[in-house]
Amino acid sequence: MDPLTQGALGATVGQAVYGRTLGRQALVCGAVVGMTPDLDILMNPLSPMAEWLWHRGPTHALWFGPAVGPLVGWLLWRWRGGRLRDWVGLSVLALFTHPLLDVFTTYVTQLLSPFSRHRFALDSVGIIDPAYTVLLAAALAVGVGRGLATQAAGRAAWLALALSTGYLLLGVGVNDRAESIATSQLRSHGMGEARVNAYPTLLQLPLRRLVARSGPEVRIGWVSVLAPGPIAWQRFEEARGPLVDAARATREGEVLEWFAMGQTAARVEATPGGTVVEIDDIRYGLPGRPRDGLWGIRVRLGPDGRPLGPGERLNRPLPGSPRELLTQLWRGALGVGAP
Repeated sequence: MDPLTQGALGATVGQAVYGRTLGRQALVCGAVVGMTPDLDILMNPLSPMAEWLWHRGPTHALWFGPAVGPLVGWLLWRWRGGRLRDWVGLSVLALFTHPLLDVFTTYVTQLLSPFSRHRFALDSVGIIDPAYTVLLAAALAVGVGRGLATQAAGRAAWLALALSTGYLLLGVGVNDRAESIATSQLRSHGMGEARVNAYPTLLQLPLRRLVARSGPEVRIGWVSVLAPGPIAWQRFEEARGPLVDAARATREGEVLEWFAMGQTAARVEATPGGTVVEIDDIRYGLPGRPRDGLWGIRVRLGPDGRPLGPGERLNRPLPGSPRELLTQLWRGALGVGAP
C-alpha cells in the first residue's frame, strides 16, 4: 500500500510489541523501518520497465525481514542504546509485515523473490484505503496521548491490528462476492463459460472493477456489493494475430504480460509507416474509459510486421478531473449510479 500506511503499520506493530521497552522510539523507528522496503523505487529511473520489474521484488520477499532486520536492529541499537533484542525484534517485524500488507492489493508482490518470479495478489483493497489507515492512526493517537508505555497504548495497538486484519480479510470476501454476482448475471445471459475477475478500486471497499473474458471477447463492468444491480458491461474484442504476437514477444511485452499476470488486452492501429500495437493492463482502469487500463505498452511495427524498436511504456491520461472520478467512484460504491 502507500508509504504512509506502511509507516503507520510499522509504528502500530512497534507500539503493540515494544512500546513499553522502547517508548516513542518504537513508534518512530517502527514507522521508518516499515517504509524502507519501498526504497526499491530507486530502481525506477534505470528503465521504463524497472518499476514493473523491481518494485515489490527482493525487498518485499518473505526472507527480507528475518535476514535484514537483525542488521537494521543492530544499527539502531548502536545509535539509540537500550536492549539489542528489542531493536532486532522491532526491525524484523516492521520489515516482515510490509509485504504481508502489500499482498492484499492487486499490484502483486514477489514474496519468493529472487528464488521465484511468481507474483502473489489477494485483490482485497486498493493501494490507498483510508479506512484501513485510520484504524492504525487511531491506535497511534492513543499511544501518543496516553504514553507508549501504558496498557491503554498496547491494547489500542493490538485492537487496531486485529480490526485492520479483519478489514483486509473482509476485502477478500467482497472480491469473491463481486465475482459471484458477475458470474451469475453473465450465466443468466448465456455466458456461463466466461472467466470473471474482480479488482478493488481506490479509497473504499465495496466497488469492484470486473473483467470478464470469453474467447476474444472482453467485458469491463463495475459492481458494488452494497447495491448489486444489473452490471452495465462494456464489450470489445481484443486484437489477436501475428502483429499482436510480435508485440507481445518483445522484451517489454513479456514484462507487461508477467506483471499483469496475463490480464491484458491489445488493440491494433494502422499507420502510414506500418502498425502500432497497444497493450493495456486491464486490471486497473477508471470510470469514463473502462476499456483503457491505467498503463500498458506501445510497440511500433514496420510493414514487414517486425518491431521497429523496443516497446514504449504507455501511461494513459485520466478520463476526467480527479474530483469527477472520485465522485463517480464513491457514487458507484454507494450504489447511487454506475461509474
